[in-house]
Amino acid sequence: MGYHIPQFHQFLQFRSFPHTSIAMTTLQEALSQYSEEMLHAIALQWQVPVGNLESLPARLAEEMLAPERLQAFVQALGPEARAALAHVAAAGGAIRGHLLAQTHGEVRRLGPRAIAREQPWRQPAGAAERLWYAGLLFRRYGRLGGYHGEVYYIPADLLAGLPLEPGAPASVALEPVAQPGPARQAGLDLILDLEAVLARLRLAPLAALEERRRARGRQVAGAPDGALVLALLSPLSERWRGEVHPERLAFIERLALRARLIVKHEGQWQARAQARAWLQLPPFRRQKLLFQVWRSDPYWNELWRVPTLRCEATGWRNDPRLPRAAVLETLSRAPNGWLRLADLAAALKATQPDLARPDGDYDSWYIRDAATGQYLHGFAHWESIEGALIAHIVSRSLYWLGAVDVAGEPVQACRLTPSGRALLDLDAVGAVREPPQPVPITVREDLSILVPPTASAYDRVRLERLARWAGREGERDVFRIEAESTWQALDAGISAGQIATFLERASGRPLPAAVARAIEQQAAGHGRVALRQVVLLQTADAETLRLLRSDAELAQRLGAIVSEQAILVPEDQVTQVLARLKTLGLWPRRDGLPDPSPPPGPPRPSQAPDHSRGTLPSSGSAGAGTTRSGS
Repeated sequence: MGYHIPQFHQFLQFRSFPHTSIAMTTLQEALSQYSEEMLHAIALQWQVPVGNLESLPARLAEEMLAPERLQAFVQALGPEARAALAHVAAAGGAIRGHLLAQTHGEVRRLGPRAIAREQPWRQPAGAAERLWYAGLLFRRYGRLGGYHGEVYYIPADLLAGLPLEPGAPASVALEPVAQPGPARQAGLDLILDLEAVLARLRLAPLAALEERRRARGRQVAGAPDGALVLALLSPLSERWRGEVHPERLAFIERLALRARLIVKHEGQWQARAQARAWLQLPPFRRQKLLFQVWRSDPYWNELWRVPTLRCEATGWRNDPRLPRAAVLETLSRAPNGWLRLADLAAALKATQPDLARPDGDYDSWYIRDAATGQYLHGFAHWESIEGALIAHIVSRSLYWLGAVDVAGEPVQACRLTPSGRALLDLDAVGAVREPPQPVPITVREDLSILVPPTASAYDRVRLERLARWAGREGERDVFRIEAESTWQALDAGISAGQIATFLERASGRPLPAAVARAIEQQAAGHGRVALRQVVLLQTADAETLRLLRSDAELAQRLGAIVSEQAILVPEDQVTQVLARLKTLGLWPRRDGLPDPSPPPGPPRPSQAPDHSRGTLPSSGSAGAGTTRSGS
């Protein structure tokens, strides 16, 4: 098998690796850093007389760089050592220490006496150690991309002359497998459930629950899981199409916030204006927007949600976008069909093992095994952390987004859906089967309405204002026109004619006669009686009420008279009425009335020149006979 070697002239022109601070030393400079015993070991293998120690690095470098000698020596190394050498060369001439050790074994740290006594090149611990004692591989601490730690490298002049055949770097090939168990498809469940949330918020804002402490700028353990959607769970629980899982509900909330479809304003969750534009998009475009929002979200942190792990907030941070990008890249290059999650993790470990930790730090993250409580430090626990994270991203986030189907219980395999392939730009958007126009709803004689998943999302949400969700027939939602639902629509300012016009347009046909009559009958009794929110002001006697009504300012703020000792106060006038009563020296008893805030605006009327402070007006004061409507 051949190996890919970079263009060596680039390394000869620059004194540093691309995107790294590791110096591209010459072979002689690298050899000069070795101890006397190490130089003796290398000279012995290359059959170079030791002679003067000071000149030995230069003589070794000259001999080792001779093309014929170098070719003969490399060919004599054996297949495993040649593969290790090619691995480092294919990586650009430098590789992170833990990655080399994972594939080609550790390089033991032996002192000068141990080297002289044990002669480890005769029985090396692995291929990497064979190269180390042959002077073909060097080690130092430095920065390689985002990684800072132990790095193994090949000096530039030696790298340029290595007799290795060009080819592609070795990788783990992903192969399709037979479906390992029952398959599950999420399809459009997530966007349909989000529609239900938006419909609820468009009917009326929802009071926000008191949230637990959030750390600013990062996710921490204990962050609230979907406070909004959990609050909606009780009235909407029967309507969820997808699984009712706390993480999924939190996921829906996060996507809606990140996509700016909802907002928490003044203690209430509200649907934003952008929600209308999103609802009017075709299904795939709505799905794509949510996918892009998730893909770029730096705060939705799957690692902290892996159920087999317990992350501890001790100051370390991770960027959840990096492992997502690695998983998506690998899936985009994988063949069609079912892929085992274990194979996907193995492929990523072979090609991008530091997908979650670009700095290569496997010791400072405080993560416990949820079952045993054991800390999982070191690269040896890669499968427990990174492997579990990969499975979590696929079997939850990507599955809920409708990008993959999953199979097995627990999930063992996945495959890209047609939507998933389009989301990754593998297929044209036209490959996603969706109707060119929204499918119309069906209004039936019995006042029920059938709404397919592919109906206009905006119409589905508008329908919530005038009909009650009553269940499902197959995949179609069933709504029912009832007196209660019609009353709520009429009370919101929607006329009976507007209701009929909407239903005819959304269904694409005239309303059944029974439905039209029912809407007209339900509308006939609306508005003949009105309920308004007011406050009752009571006085100790009729004379006090008469004096209050004769006050010019109070007269314009009071409502309808209830009795000789009671009058209504419109709710929006309570603060001003209370303030005026105080200036008149009448301090009312508040029975269940909250303490209002001071009235905003200009100076209080008590300071006006027409009235003396603290004195009741006479019965002949202006406005004595004026009253305000109780509206």
